[in-house]
Amino acid sequence: MLTPEDYGFISRVARDLGIKYYKLTGGEPLVRRDIGRIIHSIKKYAEEISLVTNGSLLLYKARELTDAGLDRVNVSLHSVNPEVYRYITGGAILLERVIKGIDKALEYGIRVKLNYLALRSNINEFQKILGFAETRGLDLNVIELIPLGVPVEVYRREHASIDQIINYLEKKAVGKYYRELQNRPVYVLDSGVKVEVVIGYGNYFFCAKCTRIRLTPDGYLKPCLYVENLKVGIVDVVKSRNEDGLIKAFREVTMLRKPYFQPHGR
Repeated sequence: MLTPEDYGFISRVARDLGIKYYKLTGGEPLVRRDIGRIIHSIKKYAEEISLVTNGSLLLYKARELTDAGLDRVNVSLHSVNPEVYRYITGGAILLERVIKGIDKALEYGIRVKLNYLALRSNINEFQKILGFAETRGLDLNVIELIPLGVPVEVYRREHASIDQIINYLEKKAVGKYYRELQNRPVYVLDSGVKVEVVIGYGNYFFCAKCTRIRLTPDGYLKPCLYVENLKVGIVDVVKSRNEDGLIKAFREVTMLRKPYFQPHGR
């Protein structure tokens, strides 16, 4: 497992290669007891560092995250109905605690954005989720379920088209633009809230503008979320603090990059 000092070394080298933005994901990154030290180690060399969380521990970690230098957090909020939320999360997370965690993060000055994964079981809650976001002035990601890391039967049962949400946004938005990152469309509402639509699967427009490099928990750099065998191991060069070796690894993984989805197939 990589240590906070390892992450600091990686981000220092990456800074000289032009990498300035970091997002810590999971699993659930807040279960790591050293998450504050990891954030602090990266932040010294980053322009911005953010984190994706299910929100279950945010209430207790908000102060630590603030002190470590976290800039913003994406919180998964797929329902504001306790029963639906319990079904989606398997009953392991309390909705009330997540909402308190969101408010605590805002209290400490951390910017919060909501991640709403649209499913058949919650697709009719979009306007309620949007209303929750607007009352707190939070931007919102609307994410389509992809068949990656999801059991086939769950995907077939829960996948829902988000066309109806897009149609709603097209009518209600007072502005629209596309982010440089992955060509994501962003709708600006009259409340000032921005709703970003994330359709990753089968979307070659999305792939064409993906510039992310992923660092896995076991120490591999990957250019693409969908391809498992395209990766470059960096544990040895990191543990030995071999800067030239790490630079070579970043260059190698960059050369492996190509759009997974393309206009005429993969």
